[in-house]
Amino acid sequence: MPRPLSLDLRTRILADYQAGLSFADLGRKYTVSAEFVRQFIRRYEATGEIAARPPIPKKAPFHRRHEADLRAAVAAEPDLTLEGLRARLGLDVSLATLHNALSALKIAFKKRRSSRRSSSGPTSPRNATRSPPPSPGSRRTASSSSTKPG
Repeated sequence: MPRPLSLDLRTRILADYQAGLSFADLGRKYTVSAEFVRQFIRRYEATGEIAARPPIPKKAPFHRRHEADLRAAVAAEPDLTLEGLRARLGLDVSLATLHNALSALKIAFKKRRSSRRSSSGPTSPRNATRSPPPSPGSRRTASSSSTKPG
């Protein structure tokens, strides 16, 4: 992030602007953009401010703001789903945001709701025998219609 211009430099830019230099000329003379000079002069004319404005504080990411709550909730009930975790914490965020926060914090969580086992069961009997492996020197000679050359 670029550092703000010093108050001395801002005062010199303002003095040269009042002496008649254009935004482009001031930008070239002080090696700043003409757009910066234009915005600086417009702000001075509107408010009388010359000094640089303080930087705007950035909002901490979601996972940093709620880290302690997320860790405590998952430690208390590790089998919570994302929906359950969101409801328990009373957060109004998407499930994707919650998932990304848990991933960023490297917290393991239950992936989905419990569901019933499949009713189809196993496809082969448990006592079925396997066919023996092919002998080392044997090759298949038959081909299927999809692999035959046309």
